[in-house]
Amino acid sequence: MRVTIRQIAEKTHVSTSTVSRVLNNYAYVDEATRSAVLQVAQELGYPIANPRRVPRVSRSILMLVRSDGFQREQEILASGGIESAVSSGMQPVFDKHGIAARVQRTRMDPAEALAYANDLSVAGLVFIGGIVNHDLILELQKTTLPFVVVGAHVRPLQVNCVVADYLSGMQQVVAHLASTGRRRIGLVNGPTTTTSSAEKYKGFRLALALHHLEFDPARVIESEFDAESGYSQTLELLKRTPDVDALAYAIDQTAIGGLRALKECGRRVPDDVAVTGFYGYNYARFTEPPLTSVQVDFQTMGGIAAHRLCMLLQEPDPQAWELTTPTTLIVRASSLPGSA
Repeated sequence: MRVTIRQIAEKTHVSTSTVSRVLNNYAYVDEATRSAVLQVAQELGYPIANPRRVPRVSRSILMLVRSDGFQREQEILASGGIESAVSSGMQPVFDKHGIAARVQRTRMDPAEALAYANDLSVAGLVFIGGIVNHDLILELQKTTLPFVVVGAHVRPLQVNCVVADYLSGMQQVVAHLASTGRRRIGLVNGPTTTTSSAEKYKGFRLALALHHLEFDPARVIESEFDAESGYSQTLELLKRTPDVDALAYAIDQTAIGGLRALKECGRRVPDDVAVTGFYGYNYARFTEPPLTSVQVDFQTMGGIAAHRLCMLLQEPDPQAWELTTPTTLIVRASSLPGSA
């Protein structure tokens, strides 16, 4: 009677997937487990064709960031944005497990999936940022390469991801603005290509309804995630609806541009127009006036993502986890009446 993997698993008290990983010489199995499985397999007479026949390749995790092609990896991590914060949260977890990790740019091209899967030096992937190509994810799901997405969901696809509660964050913004008497609230949102912007828009619409405030499509405009775009789009929105008394921005960078536009238009912040940002970057404390912003803990998100990926390396799991971290509104002078 032929010996099965299940029999080996039962005798060594590990899962069948762990036995399979040992017999296929996978890198991330601790030596005690590896030795026990191999010993039982030999005792039961399971055919093993020299389990050490191929030296185990040194494998690492790729932390993938979308880039315009001009920034080098070191520059991306030194920029102080989401990429560096997420990376700083992941690195201690990977270090604890003895796993090497390195950052690499991605074009989000579906053709990259096969290249990653065939690269013997790659053990797993982490996608960092709000823009993820669904076609690339579909191609990766055809492989056995584990991956986690940080900063965005990929619905309706079921993938392991860690996201902030963007919807709740925007609800907190509107609730705060409504509590200070603001009634004509505008939204300078991010690009529609990002799932985080879609969640913020949902939170904005929902909160207006909950506080019995009018939704006017003219008070919503899309912006890129930079100060220059925030500046120009704020000017455009003010042309459409000059009566706005509050502006919620999808990210602190665009809010900085918005503050400049409001000042040039003679609109005082916060007396005439209250302003809020999102993500709670350190520099929000130093704007004039200091910027109210939704705090997002990217470092914690990175740590959670790293733990999940380590779990997948040790024990493959077909179940996709969508993990959500809380957001907190930090109120400063830019949205408080009488603070000018």
